[in-house]
Amino acid sequence: MISLIRDNCDFLKQGIILLERHSASSYVVNDQRTFGSSIGSHMRHVLDHYSSFLAGIDSGVVNYDARVRETLVETDRVSGIEKAKSILEGLMNSVIDPSQTVKVIVSANTTEDEVHSVSSVGRELQFLASHTVHHYALIAIASRMQGISPPDTFGIAPSTLKYMQTADC
Repeated sequence: MISLIRDNCDFLKQGIILLERHSASSYVVNDQRTFGSSIGSHMRHVLDHYSSFLAGIDSGVVNYDARVRETLVETDRVSGIEKAKSILEGLMNSVIDPSQTVKVIVSANTTEDEVHSVSSVGRELQFLASHTVHHYALIAIASRMQGISPPDTFGIAPSTLKYMQTADC
């Protein structure tokens, strides 16, 4: 398995581990100090992007704006865990060619003709990793505010972790 797929799988596994530390109620807490977003809403958002990616590989068209936005994944911790496991399995079992060209819809809300860019599966895997880390950082803050400690590396970009190792931070 290529490193981009492995990295994304590792992120999904980290998310599952943290969600298992949460209770049903802590998963849905909307704290205004975290802009009123719950851990569940951040996880749903992340998982929706992975679902859009996986759905678009076969067709060659990825549309992150056309997400399903599964409310149950946002409001039910067990559903969130199961969805993450399903996406993890999908990534591990898909035949993914990082050099495959895909068309990424960049604006589904325009009144003009469809706007898109040409990308590659590998570049989209990089986007997903970065997007996931960004939301995991917010999830880490929300978790800590509730007294639930995420793993030390949760929500920290791999490049930052590498720097911290070499800089002896």
